[in-house]
Amino acid sequence: MSDDPMVEEFFSELNDKYYPQVMEGLEMLEGDDLAESIEILARPLHTIKGVTGFMPGFEPASHFTHKIEDFLKKVQAGEVEATSSNVVLLSRGVNMIFQVLEQLRDGIDDDEEQNEILDLIKEASSVGQDESQSVGAGVSVENRDGVTILRVKDPRVHLDTQFKPIMGAIMTVEPGDKILIDLTEVLTFGSTAWAAVASMGTTFKIAACNLTPDTKQTLYGWGFDATIAVYPDEDTYFTTQ
Repeated sequence: MSDDPMVEEFFSELNDKYYPQVMEGLEMLEGDDLAESIEILARPLHTIKGVTGFMPGFEPASHFTHKIEDFLKKVQAGEVEATSSNVVLLSRGVNMIFQVLEQLRDGIDDDEEQNEILDLIKEASSVGQDESQSVGAGVSVENRDGVTILRVKDPRVHLDTQFKPIMGAIMTVEPGDKILIDLTEVLTFGSTAWAAVASMGTTFKIAACNLTPDTKQTLYGWGFDATIAVYPDEDTYFTTQ
């Protein structure tokens, strides 16, 4: 693979550009500047994932980077608690991306350590959901000026049981009608939950209001604002309709 000009060009850019950016992010991560470090790490990881996905033979690196990027966003969104052990795991996973790339370039077939990291990420992602968190508090539904308003009651919306009530409420609305999702009581809204709601955005005219910085960051970070309009509050929504 090392004789491929595309591969050589990628690794040259990797070493000159992306590796320094990642190291900067990891240094900040170790210095407890979590939010800024994740912002710095997200850009090069997203690029590495995309480029390797189109490089023959490097698809495993794209898949692994995608898993690390997903874990990064879960920590950023609060879906996974930013404990010291999870931050170390995140750092280890990011470093492993470069090892995976080198192994693939050298033709080495050794995925034991990366599988270990993925298993630890899976375990870390499932920890911390106690019984009170796993039961969805539901949604209240009301109508204002022909708009169906869904007021979400869960402070954290990440699990199926927490966002399925939202989906169920959406399905009771006539296709093409307007829906406003009020997140006043919500602290964090996971990427999986946003994806489920966004998937309905081609059938219904969906907007959301009263988003916390965390819920807004997850929505914009994953590009779900393409089908979900965002308003600062309910009154602003109605004055602009």
